Amino acid sequence: MTPDAELSGYAEVRAMYQVDVEGTPWQLVERVRPGFEIETGPRVRAVGVVEAFLAQGRDTSDEIYDFLQGTEVGDRLDEFCTPAENYSFDDIHDYLTVERLHVDFTGEKVDIRVGRQAVNWGSALVFHPTDLYNEVIASEPWRERTGVNAVRANIALGDHGITALATMDDDLSAFEKAAANDDGADEDIGEGFPRYEDLPVSVALKGTLRAVQTDFSVVANYRPDGDYFLGGDLRGTLGAGWWVEGGWHGEAAAPEVVAGLDYSFPWGDRFYVAAEYRYDGTGEANPDDYDYSLRSSTVEMPYTCEFATFGSDDNSDEEAKPRVTLGQHYVDGTVNVMFLDNYGISTTAIANVVDGTGLLVPDVSVLLGDRVAVHVGAQIPFGKEGEFVPPVELFEVAVGDASLDLSGFVPAATLNAWARYSF
Repeated sequence: MTPDAELSGYAEVRAMYQVDVEGTPWQLVERVRPGFEIETGPRVRAVGVVEAFLAQGRDTSDEIYDFLQGTEVGDRLDEFCTPAENYSFDDIHDYLTVERLHVDFTGEKVDIRVGRQAVNWGSALVFHPTDLYNEVIASEPWRERTGVNAVRANIALGDHGITALATMDDDLSAFEKAAANDDGADEDIGEGFPRYEDLPVSVALKGTLRAVQTDFSVVANYRPDGDYFLGGDLRGTLGAGWWVEGGWHGEAAAPEVVAGLDYSFPWGDRFYVAAEYRYDGTGEANPDDYDYSLRSSTVEMPYTCEFATFGSDDNSDEEAKPRVTLGQHYVDGTVNVMFLDNYGISTTAIANVVDGTGLLVPDVSVLLGDRVAVHVGAQIPFGKEGEFVPPVELFEVAVGDASLDLSGFVPAATLNAWARYSF
């Protein structure tokens, strides 16, 4: 059989403007994401996707660095802090990444995928408790899920099925630490190999039973460090679509559950609404206990500092794990309207029920022919003070006996527009 190859992908230009911030408010990103698919036989297929991008304009870390120069805090940085490694184009890995690279083997009962692939378990819209790599991309509608290095097997059992998954993290520093014999090697196996509990891997299993118009799934995953998750995912239709997804986080000894409904109205080309409630027992019940530094959206500091309340602590023995959210009770909703074939309006809102803050993400799209799409949108925090609108005093930083307010680096809103050409 002659291999059958296909090339596809897109090129995109995205502009962002941060409202009411110090320094340069705009950023321009150019992104190209080509991919290939090659069928080398009737049951074997290879898939690859790479992404290259360049960015101009605002780099918040650099803006903070420039802002600090000449201030009392800036004068003490050399005494208390060391410069952090900021974003820069020092080698090809800084602007060219491999997003997907896997081989598929399709059998009569078993399908196997080996390599870097998308992993997206769970029925919920925004938060996915049963997902090994839970990403909230609703606030960034232009972004695809990050690829995962994995071996996945899907076993078909009639209308039912089993999925087994083994993954390896992108962070392989445990091997580097063991190779340097920095108290990280497994003496039983030999120097250069990490201890079992430090291995950057995980395994997961999902079994699905389909009956009475409902999918019943049981999900489990385990990491060598002892962290595990055991739960389930139910999805069905009773006039409206419904789902319940959740389970028990072993390391945190707490549950997480998401329940939601959706419905498509017979109006126009598409009128879709959905709403969810989420309880996350791994979060803090009291907003006063939030550790805002764990949020990935926290302002990135250009320094790490010992004995200072600025930046991160160089003396910490263990790096805290970043969190998607900080609290326990959330609601989110989505409205999606399509009309005249080529026009669309969608809005997603996420809110912390306890502190009353949230994020609104509207988007207006226009399709120009078969290959060009243009979007205009925004990310708008709302509420008085809480998770999505951090308190001003959080940005009052101190180095030695000097202090400074950095709240001007938190945007009141972010406006964005992007155009994508698919090929």
